[in-house]
Amino acid sequence: MSTTPMNKDSSNAPGDEDPIKAVRERIIQLAREIEELSKSGAPPKTFFTEFLKRVVGAVGARAGAIWLRSDANRLELLVEQNLDKIGFNNNPRALAANQKLLTDVLSNGQACTHQPGETTAELPTEDMLVLAALQQNKDVVGVVQIFQRSDTPKQARPGFLQFVEQMTGYACRYLDRQANQQQAHNMAVGQVAEEFEQFVLQLHKTLDFKDVAFTAANDGRLLVGADRLSVAVLDGKKTVIRAISGQESVNQRANLVRKMTDLAHDVISSKENLTYTGKIDSLPPKIEKSLGDFVQESGSRMVLVIPVFEPDPLVKKDDEGLREKEKIRKPVGGLIVEQVSESQPKPGVQEKSELIGEHVGAAITNAKRYHRIFLMPLWRSIGKMLGFLEGRNGLKVALGFAALLLVILSLFLFTWDYRVEGDGKLMPVVQADVFAPWAGEVIEIKAESGQRVQKDDVLLVIQNKELEQQLSGAITDANEKEELSSALLSQIRQLATIPEQRSQVLELRGKLEQTKAELRGLREQIEILTERKERLTVTAPISGIVSTFQIEQLLRNRPVERGQMLLEIKDDTGEWRLELNVKENRMGHLLDAQKAAGKTDLPIEFVLATDSEKTFKGTLSDRPEEMASRVHPSEDKSSVILVFAKFDKEQLGGRGTRIGAEVRAKINCGKKPLGYVLFGDVIEFVQKYFWVSWPTN
Repeated sequence: MSTTPMNKDSSNAPGDEDPIKAVRERIIQLAREIEELSKSGAPPKTFFTEFLKRVVGAVGARAGAIWLRSDANRLELLVEQNLDKIGFNNNPRALAANQKLLTDVLSNGQACTHQPGETTAELPTEDMLVLAALQQNKDVVGVVQIFQRSDTPKQARPGFLQFVEQMTGYACRYLDRQANQQQAHNMAVGQVAEEFEQFVLQLHKTLDFKDVAFTAANDGRLLVGADRLSVAVLDGKKTVIRAISGQESVNQRANLVRKMTDLAHDVISSKENLTYTGKIDSLPPKIEKSLGDFVQESGSRMVLVIPVFEPDPLVKKDDEGLREKEKIRKPVGGLIVEQVSESQPKPGVQEKSELIGEHVGAAITNAKRYHRIFLMPLWRSIGKMLGFLEGRNGLKVALGFAALLLVILSLFLFTWDYRVEGDGKLMPVVQADVFAPWAGEVIEIKAESGQRVQKDDVLLVIQNKELEQQLSGAITDANEKEELSSALLSQIRQLATIPEQRSQVLELRGKLEQTKAELRGLREQIEILTERKERLTVTAPISGIVSTFQIEQLLRNRPVERGQMLLEIKDDTGEWRLELNVKENRMGHLLDAQKAAGKTDLPIEFVLATDSEKTFKGTLSDRPEEMASRVHPSEDKSSVILVFAKFDKEQLGGRGTRIGAEVRAKINCGKKPLGYVLFGDVIEFVQKYFWVSWPTN
């Protein structure tokens, strides 16, 4: 390497030997730094920044740049130094001219120099350029570009080129190491991915609890790289250790297993991961105790407990009204990972454990759901028994026809209880409605909803101002008639002794009789009006409970009309009954059953809307008058008939009886063919529109 550019007159100045030596040592030191830097694992951006700074400083260049090929096969500037100071960015033609020079180096892979005035190529600046190719595994991937002063002597150019090319070689070795490390990393990742894939395939290969837990414990331990891995499963609210790596079975009575069970139960209940590395800090007291007991028993220096959860559904509901509890993931078990020799988790242990935890949770959930299928052992046995049918299509068809024929015959030959359904309410037998005796305005309410009242208790008071005016006017007129009657009687007595006034006396007596007749009429009117006024104070017709809801809102200061229903009173202390609405098209079955049985009190079963798990017994009323004789529309616009049923209210027990409680009843109408019981609606539709008969008895 020539050092002539550093000191042109070194051969003629022996006294300058020491500065030249210092420059050489400085260059050698920078070259060593670049060599050491190429062996480091620094990121490309960091490495090339430090690399370019040292190369530019070593050769005393004005600027420098590193260009690397991108994924799009284009050269892009990675790092640069002092390009603004030499005017590169201000020259609009610089980038295009420079790109051509870089492309030439990429195509031939040779280092070169370009001196202004000595080359036909267009240069981006007035500086001498030194270009060297960057190679990675023998592929040219970039260019090192150095901008040297244009007055550099011609004899110094080979030295600059040699030095830059030598330093570029270190950069190429750095790129080779990076590529090899990336390849090794990809191979390691691929190996782990392959092992993980095999683990997942083996884990989901079976739906048997024991096999799932055994695979998760043993294969999972090898994949994670821990000393021991155990699997805990939630059975209801109970936690059970199902598998421990390296063991064919789990002794639930062993001290280690019992301590592990307690720890797993506490951590799974918290739904948070637990990592123990030798210290117990800021843990809940319950977990702290169970962790301490387990560590003392097991001797493990690192313990990692990871709860596993049910997987999210593949198709999520769009309903915004989804309950919050449905959004909380439900734990199904947990993984207990242990290290005996090291207190710090090995690299990747925690991440791999959490990764396999998702799949272990899904496998446990699937195994649970599979074993919850009703009569699963029976279905599996049937499936094995029918295995001989595989490939025997003729036998399959014959058995299919035989099964179909058997089903059809069963629909005709076998009978079953045919029951007519009806919806209704629980109501007391004794009940009374309170109506408005006269029109008026409710001014006082003395009864409350749900209040128990006795017969003749005052319920409310109605005011009729017109009635009061009539009564007041009648009383005034009656008083005037009485005064007039007294005055006429007094005149008659005075004139009765005078014979000449006989005709006048007769006239006065006539007026007196008329006045008395009018007075009697007024008194009768007062009596009627008074009775009407008294009736405006409404009393209870029977003893019972006021069942009308929100009386104050309905009646307070509200005008009412004569005959308008005001309140309902039910006697809940007496007998109760069911008031059922039976659809009109079902009444024929009910009447036929009564006729066939020779009685009207058919048995029924009913359930309360508030307690659909318990079934109660009753019978239809044996009084014909307690079945409506006319059809009336229901709330769903269908035609129904009201029937009554009696029952023993004692069978309701602690559930009590609530007035108007909704019930759903089934009336037993005797035996009918099984096909009619199952497909009665379809059969009735066919009978109605096609007049096709069906044997119902």
